[in-house]
Amino acid sequence: MPKTQFGKIIREARIATGLTLRELAARVGMDFTRLSRIEHGSRPAPELKDIRALADVLHLDMVDLLVAAGTSREVMEHLLWSERLRVAEADSRVHSYHPDVSPLLAKNTFSVEVKARDGALCTVSLGEESLVIFSFSSQGELFIEIPPEAVTIYRRASKTGSAENLLAARVVKVRRLGQVTNVVLSGNGFELNTLHTGRRIEQMDLREGEAVFASVQATAIRTRPSTKE
Repeated sequence: MPKTQFGKIIREARIATGLTLRELAARVGMDFTRLSRIEHGSRPAPELKDIRALADVLHLDMVDLLVAAGTSREVMEHLLWSERLRVAEADSRVHSYHPDVSPLLAKNTFSVEVKARDGALCTVSLGEESLVIFSFSSQGELFIEIPPEAVTIYRRASKTGSAENLLAARVVKVRRLGQVTNVVLSGNGFELNTLHTGRRIEQMDLREGEAVFASVQATAIRTRPSTKE
């Protein structure tokens, strides 16, 4: 969405709550002139901490604001899903809570066939590639989930561990979304969504069609039986 829409949402919410520009700027700790320019679309959306403060003061959905600032809703839903999952797993009081599946993770969910086993270490087929995973299921077919944030991209074939998978792929799409970059990769018979933070992925300056390698640790791949055991 264009940055002018972000400013429009802020302006309409500010007026609805009866705040002046100076009052809102003071409450969220932003420069008055900068906030005015954001409202009028001549400045881009602010950084994450300011967006969070605006959402709190104006009683807005932070996801809606981040989407209006240019972040894909699909990416935002996945990040929030991951955060809720971490909280649920860490807090014994909410052990029965199971967040809904992330739409982005659903795209990275594949039905695979087990080709070989060595205890819990299994080799499966992902498209035309082989992938090493951990599974204690005895079934010959499994579902695997590859978390987008668990995938590392390299320009050269370079392994950092014996249990790491390295898959040849090409860049389909690069979406820089503020502090997060979503890179979509196309491999030999599969498509993989990846998420990255920090400057490393930006410094790589990936281009559509570029040949790269996707790396993911076997322990990061989630598995489940294709049917109940």
